[in-house]
Amino acid sequence: MTPTSSLRREVRRHSPAVRAIPVVAILLVAALLFAACEDTVHPIIESDRQLTLWGTFDMNADRQYLRVVPIREILDVRISEAPELNVTSTDLDLGEQVEWRDSTIIFQNGNPGLLFFADLKVVPTHTYRIEVSSPELPLVTSAETTIPAIPEAEIFPERVLRFVSPSGFTISGLQDLTWHDVRQYPYQIEHWYRFLEFGNLGFIDYKLPFIPPEITYNPGLDDLDMTLNLVRHRDSIQKYINLAQVRLVGLGQTITVLDDAFVPPGGVFDPELLAQPGTMSNVENGFGFLGAVGRFSIEWMISDSSAALMSFVPLSGYRIPKTGSEDPGAEASGVEVGRTRAKLSAHPWAEEPAKTIPEPARRDLHR
Repeated sequence: MTPTSSLRREVRRHSPAVRAIPVVAILLVAALLFAACEDTVHPIIESDRQLTLWGTFDMNADRQYLRVVPIREILDVRISEAPELNVTSTDLDLGEQVEWRDSTIIFQNGNPGLLFFADLKVVPTHTYRIEVSSPELPLVTSAETTIPAIPEAEIFPERVLRFVSPSGFTISGLQDLTWHDVRQYPYQIEHWYRFLEFGNLGFIDYKLPFIPPEITYNPGLDDLDMTLNLVRHRDSIQKYINLAQVRLVGLGQTITVLDDAFVPPGGVFDPELLAQPGTMSNVENGFGFLGAVGRFSIEWMISDSSAALMSFVPLSGYRIPKTGSEDPGAEASGVEVGRTRAKLSAHPWAEEPAKTIPEPARRDLHR
């Protein structure tokens, strides 16, 4: 499939000595709830639910967070007092338990929030259970989530052809790609191109993100097939990069995968619907939602002949510098074709570079 929504280009210059802290850009249903509701709401009358929990286990992070909101007769997020709470997580596959620490944060609107955190690196395919208890509350509030598996991707040979058309010579460039064991359609898909400037001045990473306009989140998907339009990618890139002044290092793709619990009513994330308490909740003795998310990346190379046909300057055996300096490093080692295990990373080649050149205006990919 080809990108069907807006194009955003990010040009970044990469220095291995400086790394940016990766930022989690993932849907939190909590944001929907508190953005859609007023500061003070009246909870369900005569409910035995005591707490609201919001959290996402992030496979790409070493520290996890959980938002806890006590339920009172009047739920007011501006009230910072809360009962003494104990939060633990248990890896149900290994039986390992971790105690979480609490912290009070202040949101941009000035309201305080109770946040719990733990230094925890979650394990793919394992199920985790969060339990929140208090000597002041009669029930234990809990939720479970299963971490997604690390998928594999199968890259097929590119099909780049030059043929005669009524307007002259035309280039066609397509490449098939299949993700295995993704369970459901990714929340986000990002295409990457990496270039090396002549003179070893550094790498330029060009990102073409897209989210299909209509996504249905249904569990049970085994394989995700897509066809990349390499010529359309090239046409978008050369609006901002002089292809004659850079070498094509490789292509990459990053997908953001949610766990099976992220399946809203009807398969559509409707903020107004999800703002209703209990509409999408996997919390026992409480409201809210606990999920899991992972970002997976792959990288690969196309042949020098295909790159040249599409007006890219190929590597042609050029040795890539290790540090962006004049010192030679190893030759490019990306996968050309075949099946490969994805990296648990938000960036195909490394963590996102620290320096970002401001992006130009968004452009539409529709033809």
